[in-house]
Amino acid sequence: MIGIRLSPQEVEAIVKSAKEVFGNGVGVWLFGSRTDLTKRGGDIDLYIETEEGYDLKKLTRFLAKLYLRIGERKIDVILEKRGSDKEIALEAKAKGVRLC
Repeated sequence: MIGIRLSPQEVEAIVKSAKEVFGNGVGVWLFGSRTDLTKRGGDIDLYIETEEGYDLKKLTRFLAKLYLRIGERKIDVILEKRGSDKEIALEAKAKGVRLC
């Protein structure tokens, strides 16, 4: 993808893991430093929207699948119900890059 600092394989792993755990209707945005091409390093910040919203078991399953695919690294996930009007949700969707 253009404009992000993740490999195509990393993007594919994120999308595949999200769909396997949360279903095909999941929305995933990458935001934060990985969307700034002038920076280096940094954690992977993901904003995820589902119909159910926050579910610790599903979040844990998602991270486990993702770690198996891309290796352990610092990944921050915000998991919200679709249509959330929280400030972080609006910010992540406005400034982030939608992966699926």
